[in-house]
Amino acid sequence: MKSFYSHILYEVRKVKYGFINLKRDVQFYFGVKKEKIQTKYQMDDYTERVKTRQVRQDVIKFIPFSFLILIPGAEILLPPYLLIFPNSIPSQFLSEEARDKKFKEVSRKRKDAAKRLNVILPNYLYSLEKDD
Repeated sequence: MKSFYSHILYEVRKVKYGFINLKRDVQFYFGVKKEKIQTKYQMDDYTERVKTRQVRQDVIKFIPFSFLILIPGAEILLPPYLLIFPNSIPSQFLSEEARDKKFKEVSRKRKDAAKRLNVILPNYLYSLEKDD
């Protein structure tokens, strides 16, 4: 019984920190947008664009996810919802294992894309030289 309660406490803590991180991310997003309105011609850097896109996606994902959390008894529908929409959990509520798995998948895709680019790019450059 003790491990069951400690697991529930761990999950509650994870949800609490998920909400805290979501609040912090939304404040960041609106701060960046407010800053961009004031300085219209300022270019935003790549990391800022990536972060704002991620926050925007998380907020969109959070809308249906919040109904499952707020409606009493709707937690029963969470497993079928996640089965139908596997990427619908906001990143703030993912476990460390899920984040590591997603990071490894993204890094594998990047390496594959870099390998393909190394094959395609020399041929493309050679064809450009040949056209001159």
